[in-house]
Amino acid sequence: MSRHVAPRTHAHTRASPAPSRALARAIARTPRAHRAPDASRRRQVFTRAENAPTIASLLVTHADGLLADITANIDAVVLDCDGVIWHGNTLIPGAKLAVETLRSAGARVFFATNNATKSRAEYAAKFAALGMNVSKYEIYTSAYATACYLRSKGFDEVSKEGAEFGANGERLDDAKKPSVYVIGERGILDELAEANIDVEAGVYDSVRCSPQDWEEMRDWLDERDDVGAVVVGSDSSFTFAKLAYASLMIQRGARFIATNPDAADLFGPGFYPGAGALVDAVAKASGKAPEIYAGKPSGFMLDLLSEHTGIDLSRTLVIGDRLDTDVAFGKAGKAAMTALVMTGVATMDDVEALVAEAATNADAAAALPDRIVGSLAELVGLDFDPDEICASVVPEPSMLDSFPVSDDDLPDMASFLDDDYDRDIYDPAS
Repeated sequence: MSRHVAPRTHAHTRASPAPSRALARAIARTPRAHRAPDASRRRQVFTRAENAPTIASLLVTHADGLLADITANIDAVVLDCDGVIWHGNTLIPGAKLAVETLRSAGARVFFATNNATKSRAEYAAKFAALGMNVSKYEIYTSAYATACYLRSKGFDEVSKEGAEFGANGERLDDAKKPSVYVIGERGILDELAEANIDVEAGVYDSVRCSPQDWEEMRDWLDERDDVGAVVVGSDSSFTFAKLAYASLMIQRGARFIATNPDAADLFGPGFYPGAGALVDAVAKASGKAPEIYAGKPSGFMLDLLSEHTGIDLSRTLVIGDRLDTDVAFGKAGKAAMTALVMTGVATMDDVEALVAEAATNADAAAALPDRIVGSLAELVGLDFDPDEICASVVPEPSMLDSFPVSDDDLPDMASFLDDDYDRDIYDPAS
């Protein structure tokens, strides 16, 4: 079967391959105390591998990457997005062509992301803006998995338990569907709405919750106001008031559902706080742990994907940039193979630490990825060029873009008043 393969450099034809450019960049991101001088960083990747045979056995160094294994043994590939396909709003070099190559090799390609800030429809639009043809039904997010989990618990319908019915089967009571309080963004809200699940507004976007406010909650809340579940995901508008309200609802019996445990995502100037940071805050405040992480590393989302699409997990490859979520996700779902790419969060130091622990810990050994490769491009035998100019999505304007701040003096408001306006109304001293 034909496939798209970029021209190979001379490095690919040598008996002893040169260090992967993406792997070398991964070394460059490790803490400086653990780094070799700049001139030797590229050599250090394979020096480490030679000194640690276990790591060497995991590294993909063949010129064609894993393409032969995929063609022979893999029917479906599940890809993470952040750190594998893109960084923020910009494609990672070679990622688009790599996806096309996987499809040309006969694999069905799906995308699984823990980022719950967008719905599947919004992610499909983002892929389209980046020049990639991806259907909404090929995308699985922790927000969608959360909605599916809540539907499985009956949150999309009114409970019939203890209900009163008339002679014609009509409801005689005022029962209603259990509602959900969400710490999260539009992606979760849209997926819950599509699943016919009601959302409780709670404290809206209130910021403060003083001790007096907390006391007053007891007066204006009753059992009918209690929500059935609290969902916590990434929320750029997270406030202390939201934390307090979510904590109280959980203490009063609401289920505690988390989208994902990712503490942060790597893009821009550093690590951007993720859902896991907020989940931990709610867990500490309420004294209870979430009953499930609907997204990775729980196998729930992979099982959901298998159920919906009919893929055979024993012939599925899971690819991601994190050991604690992506690789663990593939292991939990009993995927045939897991691959770690070095274009995202994980570093070679992380791999070395896990390998060292695996020597004496069976759980750590089981958590190791089956393969390690510099980038998604190299996984299918393409060249990785970190200087490639890639497509980007123009982000939505920020508040500062819409309302720019100036250091200039504020104008005299009286100058904007009409001559016939009663200027006595405007008193700048009031």
